[in-house]
Amino acid sequence: MKVKVLCLGRSAREIELSDGSSVETAIATAGYPKESSYSRHINGHPSFDSDTLQNGDVLTLVPQVKGGN
Repeated sequence: MKVKVLCLGRSAREIELSDGSSVETAIATAGYPKESSYSRHINGHPSFDSDTLQNGDVLTLVPQVKGGN
């Protein structure tokens, strides 16, 4: 199945995954660092690493913002 992975601030990647693959697998396959902290959304809905993806889904990763006074 094909899934599009969008990471804000970086270019989008379309990846090929096995049916029933998890969000965690998609992040690793797309090449984004596992140790980075992202808010995850599947087709605009909040999700978890263990959620499964379907063909044509769009996984959006929003890096956590840190810093400030």
